[in-house]
Amino acid sequence: MIFRVSIDARDPCRVAAVLAELVGGRSVRGGAVWRVEASQAAPQMLVVPCEDPCTDAGHCSVTLATSLDIAEVYAIAGREGWPARYRRRASGLDVIELMLEGARAIEVITPDMQADHLGKLAASG
Repeated sequence: MIFRVSIDARDPCRVAAVLAELVGGRSVRGGAVWRVEASQAAPQMLVVPCEDPCTDAGHCSVTLATSLDIAEVYAIAGREGWPARYRRRASGLDVIELMLEGARAIEVITPDMQADHLGKLAASG
């Protein structure tokens, strides 16, 4: 079980707002850090300011489940000017790779994709 994910960002407010939109939650400021709250059952995501300068040396590996469909995820990416690509991983699982601020890749999985991911987890369990 994941309890917390931390992601560095040039604009933590903006990144937290988009992540909250993807998971159907809200972003809340806590000092310099933004917290993404989806539900009590969901992991907490923290979006923190990058140390200056923000480089690609920072790394995150996150797969987010969303209730949105593929077109809605692409619409959010387009609105933000962030690249998004449909990917089939070597495992055969489909994801949308979304580049936060054009620099940090996260995976977003729609309801259709989630069923495949859960089946794969159950089979490997």
